[in-house]
Amino acid sequence: MRKLLAICLCLILCCSFSACLMLDTDEPRKEQGSGETPSGSKDETYGLNDSAVFKDLKFTANEIKESDGDTFLEPDAGKVYVGVKFTVENISDEEQSVSSLLLFEAYADDVKCDYSFGAMSAFGDGTLDGSIQPGKKLVGWYAVEVSQDWKTIEIQIQPSWLSSNPANFVFTK
Repeated sequence: MRKLLAICLCLILCCSFSACLMLDTDEPRKEQGSGETPSGSKDETYGLNDSAVFKDLKFTANEIKESDGDTFLEPDAGKVYVGVKFTVENISDEEQSVSSLLLFEAYADDVKCDYSFGAMSAFGDGTLDGSIQPGKKLVGWYAVEVSQDWKTIEIQIQPSWLSSNPANFVFTK
């Protein structure tokens, strides 16, 4: 009887741990302008005016800009600030949270670059951080500091920090 109880307890614990470790499998689907196109391969990329539509959130890249900084903060020598303006729409029935530090990851010419608070000062129209009520939108910039001779910026966006299926937005100079 004790062996049966121990086996049942082990099965319950294993199932509980595996459920906790399961990653979000929410895969984005691509939307261009007003029409949708079916998701292709996992390597599908998004560009300006494309939307990555997840289960709860819709991310649309609206604009990309370069800046030499403002009067207070400037990039290091040989570098520029690059900002991408996104609209994030809550398409669920519940409040959703967005965090530029947890949901976004950037690469400039395949080299990882971190979110830059200095770069954000150059694009003063808002950040991509906060809670969004159902049916509402959040508009803001994701900004990085990169080499002046950058060629490609890739921004990977996940619908939650546990997700394993990011949308890859790629922008060329």
